[in-house]
Amino acid sequence: MPINDTNNIQSLIEALNYFYKQTKNEITFEYILFSNFNDSLKDADELIKIYRQVPADLINIIEYNPIDFAEFAKPTEEKTQTFMKYLEKNRVNARLRRSRGKDIDAACGQLANKGPVTP
Repeated sequence: MPINDTNNIQSLIEALNYFYKQTKNEITFEYILFSNFNDSLKDADELIKIYRQVPADLINIIEYNPIDFAEFAKPTEEKTQTFMKYLEKNRVNARLRRSRGKDIDAACGQLANKGPVTP
């Protein structure tokens, strides 16, 4: 995409380092896992590379909440645990954020996709 010519990962890394230099606020990454899209160990390696280039204190690994009409899916529990263990093995401070409210379609990202409530 053309926007990535100026807003690429390297630009983001530079901006995060500048932000930290100015504020001394630690940085937390939010990373949503999608099945067969960004949940491989190769993807974990890329995430680790970025994590090591900024003063990040944590990566929140977020479960994807499936919604109707979306092509994405949540990775299996086994795949998620493999991803998490790989980060841990590579000394990355990561936490898996479990979703709440899935059973009533009220988890993060799900409410925006519901139509108006009819009586």
